[in-house]
Amino acid sequence: MLAVMFNSLLILLPVIASNTVRKAYDGVGVAETPTVDAIYQTSNRMSEAFKELSPKENDRKLPFWQDKVQRALEDRDPDALRGYLLAAPWMLGNELGKQVSARAEAESRGTPEERMIRAALQKMPESVARAAELEMGLPQTLTAPPTAVVETAAPRAVAAPGEEVGEVLQAGGRAQLDWRFELLGSYADLAGMSQRWVGGDRSEDIVFKLTGIGRVQQGISDGLSEGNIRAVSIVKSASRSKRLTIPFTDYLDARTNAAAPQEVLTPALENALSGLATTDVRGQRVHAAFEQAIDPAGLAKLESDLEQIDKIAALTSPSATLTLLSVVEDGTDLRRARLLAEAGGAQAIALVREQGNAALRVADAGVRWDGTMFLEIMSLTAAGMLLFWVALSTVRIYFPRRQAKAELIGA
Repeated sequence: MLAVMFNSLLILLPVIASNTVRKAYDGVGVAETPTVDAIYQTSNRMSEAFKELSPKENDRKLPFWQDKVQRALEDRDPDALRGYLLAAPWMLGNELGKQVSARAEAESRGTPEERMIRAALQKMPESVARAAELEMGLPQTLTAPPTAVVETAAPRAVAAPGEEVGEVLQAGGRAQLDWRFELLGSYADLAGMSQRWVGGDRSEDIVFKLTGIGRVQQGISDGLSEGNIRAVSIVKSASRSKRLTIPFTDYLDARTNAAAPQEVLTPALENALSGLATTDVRGQRVHAAFEQAIDPAGLAKLESDLEQIDKIAALTSPSATLTLLSVVEDGTDLRRARLLAEAGGAQAIALVREQGNAALRVADAGVRWDGTMFLEIMSLTAAGMLLFWVALSTVRIYFPRRQAKAELIGA
């Protein structure tokens, strides 16, 4: 009986321990929807990471930070530029960092982010500060008389006769989707890609399938599909510009194959492309073939990733999303990137620029000490104590302690 109990506990203990560790670390910092606690922890870790980036010597902190800002400006990377400026309170050390924070609190115009950026720019040379403001599109202070017409930094649309003018973006405004990322194309483009794909050209397999899936999503009127289309455009841009890592490319390839299985899509496309038809008709047939081939379960998993990408773009910008995607290797990394964007916005871009994929580990929120976790630990402790008792009892049964021999008295 004791032997059976001992063997059972030997099997049970590793199971309980592994389940405890999994519950402690899984799904906290990399959940589909980050919790407030996870965002708070990640924000604190980002602050510590920026402190560790700077030299330990106080007299070297300011030149080090200024060099980072200058390099981002020279690289024409407004997202990283914003990130370094927002990280100034931590990279500049206690004294200078507190000065920047105090100046930001004293500012009255603009958003909290803009106030912090302007306060940080006061630690830069005047010419660099003005160039940085223009690069980031911050609203400029008007120096001309009120009656003068002042051109904004953002381009204005010019309407042709009879054409409506769209909304004009003022300086400092950020479009939700840059025109460079509107890459779904027309039905004719999809038909041409289908012809090459069926013919054996799989060089843009992910781009092709995402285009078809995006076209199908475009026919759905709910808000989620619009986000999916934006995310598809960003992923296509990242793929064509070779910004995706090999592991993440393989991951997306598996996701798109699950959403549109090749064994179903191939015959559907071959049938759609057979016979004579106009380009528009062929495009419509290819669209119908994708609708027929899409697997709902696989599409749901792909949509989950697309939702993460769209959220990152909404929190930062499409170009910043490309930077984050360039270091992502799997779905967990993608959720980490989303949590970084939630916790730090543009600061995530500066951190990724410094640390690469390692920056994503900042988004691991650590152990979740809740009631369930304490019960798991108590169960593990009780099982360990029981195992010790069984082992001790087994030893006492099979190896009994020898009794001392009685000695004769008076012999």
